[in-house]
Amino acid sequence: MINTQNRSKILVAIIVILMIANIVLVSLFLLKNDGGRRNKHQDRKAMIAGFLKNEIGFNAEQLQQYDTLSDNHRKNIKDMIGNLKSSKDNQFKQLAAGNFSDSVINKVAEQSAISQKMMELQMFAHLKNVRMLCKPEQLQKFDSLFVKILSRRGGEGRKNNPDMK
Repeated sequence: MINTQNRSKILVAIIVILMIANIVLVSLFLLKNDGGRRNKHQDRKAMIAGFLKNEIGFNAEQLQQYDTLSDNHRKNIKDMIGNLKSSKDNQFKQLAAGNFSDSVINKVAEQSAISQKMMELQMFAHLKNVRMLCKPEQLQKFDSLFVKILSRRGGEGRKNNPDMK
């Protein structure tokens, strides 16, 4: 049977490993060169605009409003990612300064959770704002079909999942 001290050490090690993996993934995302990124963004934006027009029935005015929302959302997310990068650097400094103590690890993990929550809230607010562009007769289609279009954004795992198509 594992005693409490060993269990705490294992949990601390797991948290540190997860944090390092998270930081590596964010770093890879941020350091990835910009080659093709703009094209991917434009293709995704065009795909979503086409979906809103063809499947939901957005008119030109709604599409223009979506364009504005999308640009603002992209800017906000870009700013949040920049802040996340600098906060990760500070979190590493805190971990090192605190000798990776349990209390410091918990504090840093809570800070990471808050940052992740803010990103999720931003995404949900964007979806809500796009939904608010819908006319009453478009809401049911939007509600049933937006999961389909969002699942196309993901990797091959989502694309090959028959439940998500």
